[in-house]
Amino acid sequence: MKLLSIFHFPGYPDPSAALVVDGKVVSFIEEERLVRNKHAKAYFPIRAIDAVLAQGSLTIEDIDAITFGWDCGIHDSGELAAHFETINAQFPPSEHDTAYQRSRVSSYGTAPMVERIRRSLRKRYGDVTLPPIEFINHHYAHAVSAYFHSGMQEALVLAVDGSGEMTTTSWWHASGKKLERISEVRTPHSLGWLYSAFTEYLGFDAYDGEYKVMGLAAYGKGDPDIAAKLEKIVWYDGAGGFASDPYLISMGDRSYSSYFPDKLVGHMGRKPRAESEEISDWHISCAYEVQQRLESIVQDMTRYHVEKTGIRNLVVTGGVGLNVKMNGNLFKSGIVDDLSAHPLCSDTGICIGAAMAHELAKGRLEPVALDHVYYGPEWSDEAIEKILIACKLPYTRPENFESDVASHLASGKIVGWFQGRMEAGPRSLGCRSILADPRSVESRDKVNAVIKFREFWRPFCPSMTEATAARFLKRHTTAPFMIITFDGTEEAAQTAPAIVHVDGTCRVQIVTPEMNARYHKLLTEFEAVTDVGCLLNTSFNIKGEPIVCTPHDAIRTFFATGLDALAIGSFLIVK
Repeated sequence: MKLLSIFHFPGYPDPSAALVVDGKVVSFIEEERLVRNKHAKAYFPIRAIDAVLAQGSLTIEDIDAITFGWDCGIHDSGELAAHFETINAQFPPSEHDTAYQRSRVSSYGTAPMVERIRRSLRKRYGDVTLPPIEFINHHYAHAVSAYFHSGMQEALVLAVDGSGEMTTTSWWHASGKKLERISEVRTPHSLGWLYSAFTEYLGFDAYDGEYKVMGLAAYGKGDPDIAAKLEKIVWYDGAGGFASDPYLISMGDRSYSSYFPDKLVGHMGRKPRAESEEISDWHISCAYEVQQRLESIVQDMTRYHVEKTGIRNLVVTGGVGLNVKMNGNLFKSGIVDDLSAHPLCSDTGICIGAAMAHELAKGRLEPVALDHVYYGPEWSDEAIEKILIACKLPYTRPENFESDVASHLASGKIVGWFQGRMEAGPRSLGCRSILADPRSVESRDKVNAVIKFREFWRPFCPSMTEATAARFLKRHTTAPFMIITFDGTEEAAQTAPAIVHVDGTCRVQIVTPEMNARYHKLLTEFEAVTDVGCLLNTSFNIKGEPIVCTPHDAIRTFFATGLDALAIGSFLIVK
């Protein structure tokens, strides 16, 4: 069964496409990587579709069905309109609110969505026979991919995001090959919207800057006044869910941002931070308290559902699942025994979940623990060498490649690392990475200053071997995807200070030879030189650009930044 699955909403970020054959992901790519426009907002993922079909050696006419992770049927049936009427009866809407509601009901119905998809495909592929399109419930798609990729036999699944159709948070009991929804929270109450609102309020861009708020929060201290104000915005309901004041998050007139209402400004007692404005201690404290409020509510919900079901394994998905600090504190809270967060938990990965949900309905999906997300395109050494020659670049092909690169890193050089199939999702995982010596704070600062050009408070993350994880982490679980933080040991803070955040945590990728043989060998070669089986690993891009995809992308970024060396395929270029 060959499924093409896509994610695309007009005006929304991160369109993507996946090819799933017999329930297994063959290829996946985000459109931004190909068009070189971060988040590729408003793009239809036609280049991504081209790429995944090419990787599977298929044409559009070979596809059995197209899946899409949104239940457009509720727009047609009147169910969504009735939901909005219920909201409006309790919370009288502004003109902005009713305009938004009308747009949602009309724009995402089955007919307009099918028309957009078919028109885009026919423009690209001509008058061909197109496969049927199947629409899948959004949170169900999230939950299916997260659970079936978790490796757990039974678990609670938490899907939490801005919104999916009408749902913003859902809880599922997953066992064997079955998922049963046991609880949900609906709009206008949303933890994802809360975090996006404050992302914009603090002067960043929603759906892009949430990780900046999370990183900034680690520098903050408790502020009782801000905490009290947040408690009046959103609160735990005592029964496994939460409620909020919509007029402070999601409803009302908006003259500062489309992501928060004007009443939030009056409630907080301070105007929103302008992008050009310096970040003050108050802003840092606000980020801290927003993070605390999110974590407190999620932990209260988790405790309730664990006590009610007796299940102590937790799977986290949905866009809020990218909050690695939330995941890490859940793991160490003692509320659960183990936690798995899906690395493609945001909407960019929903196309994988939609295809897997389709296969589950047909009885063809098997649980398989996810051990990598190297789903993107790759280039052979032969193809890379042709590009290097065409670009008239001096290069070598070291006999002991990983050893030579490790020596450069140990001497303080910053290396661009371009290998194999591109990883999916927002984290570089050893195929499109910038690498540096974790023992040196100077290396970290150099990466920030002359390569990444990003804010000082943003943490850098480590890739490490399993043996090093045992040395550097107080307690951890399976962690191949940089999607959860763990407390670092004193040895980690002293030996590898570049990868321990100000709050003492590390967002870790634990690398095995089975997962990525060349990258693992680089780590062991670096350990042979330094006695540290760990590297600082950040995404191979500069601020404001997508992660590099092609050899040409890597070469451009190499020469546009302060990178010292480029390890591309089996070749090495040194400035």
